[in-house]
Amino acid sequence: MNKLSLNSVDQSCFRVAAAETADNSKARADIVSEGRLLFFEHSRKGTDLLRKASGSVETGVERKLNDTSYNQLNKTFQAEHLLYAAKKACEVTGQAAPENFEQFKALSQQFYNNGIFLKVLQGIYQEIVYPILPSVYSEAVERFADVVEVGFGETYSISVGSDDIPVFQDSAWGSARSVPANRFYNKDITLNPQPKTAEIRMKWMQLVGNNMDFGRFFANIAAGMYAKTMAIWNKTLTAAATGNTYIPAGLTNTFSTPNWVALANKLAAVNNTNISNLFATGSIVALSKVLPANVTGSTNVNMDAAIATLLGADYTRSAYLGEYMAVRLLPLMDAVIPGTQYTTVSTVLSANDVWMMAGNGRKPLTIAYNRDTPISIEIEPDRTASFELILNLSVALDSAAVFASRIGHITVA
Repeated sequence: MNKLSLNSVDQSCFRVAAAETADNSKARADIVSEGRLLFFEHSRKGTDLLRKASGSVETGVERKLNDTSYNQLNKTFQAEHLLYAAKKACEVTGQAAPENFEQFKALSQQFYNNGIFLKVLQGIYQEIVYPILPSVYSEAVERFADVVEVGFGETYSISVGSDDIPVFQDSAWGSARSVPANRFYNKDITLNPQPKTAEIRMKWMQLVGNNMDFGRFFANIAAGMYAKTMAIWNKTLTAAATGNTYIPAGLTNTFSTPNWVALANKLAAVNNTNISNLFATGSIVALSKVLPANVTGSTNVNMDAAIATLLGADYTRSAYLGEYMAVRLLPLMDAVIPGTQYTTVSTVLSANDVWMMAGNGRKPLTIAYNRDTPISIEIEPDRTASFELILNLSVALDSAAVFASRIGHITVA
């Protein structure tokens, strides 16, 4: 299974003009390449910030643009792709196409309701997103899920090996076949990507104005997929914690330092790895509770604990990064529950659950993503005074709880 990441993006998708020779094809290829570069750069910048926040020294793919160049490219892309769509629409209606972006803005209302104009836009947006979205999405969820690509109409099969460990019994030479059997059976899981759909509304005046960040716009599509996946992850692990099918009773406990160490010891043994290869993950809120944070009288207990456990600068700087009792603490980026961002601002991840797992093991969630129909975008105007455009986006994916590698669950108060 090949890992999808920003490192795996084929650099040829950024080549301006690609292989087209006709003027119109060349202009469209230039526009698509510019949009892809904006998407990539915005995602690369966000990934770098996450790596720095988690103390990672890995740099990955270097950014191709600085902030000034990015802003200039964004302005160029905005003007060129809107003018191109307007030109195509005017070829059908027989109107004179706008000669420059200022003229387009002056005539912009006539394109707001133009079906040809909007179809050209949605075709460009789909081509921009197609080669980069899977890698951006995979990199966002890589700590807790394995992402694989499958073709259109195809399924993906996972063969989970047995966790059984052979027990060697005392026996005699003539009775070797009388010992209890240990079963090494594989379990097969099949994933079949199905459409997931979201509706986005955007202001027409912002699309044609000067404050639209198109790199952010394309990256927000991946953010929406991340939020959906985070909800699946939370539901999957919450269900697993309520029974002993996926997480044995011996690998779940309430938090205390002895319980933490005991769980890490068991988890390392059952995954046949060292404690140094384990990591604990969950929300920042939950992970911060792993470290003492009380003040007793005039004594700063959390600082004393930090010194005692050799957390050093990582702990004093950010309070929840670094490691605790040899187990790395890697917070997940939380996702807001849609509809609450203007009221309660409720988030998906639990404030009381921490999950411990082996870094070299299979992740508890596997996602199959349809590479041949990664996303479809349909754009239409809402035809109201608000001048909004309605974008319907569909992605095809499926997920399954695998738990081929044992994970542990810690409840923190």
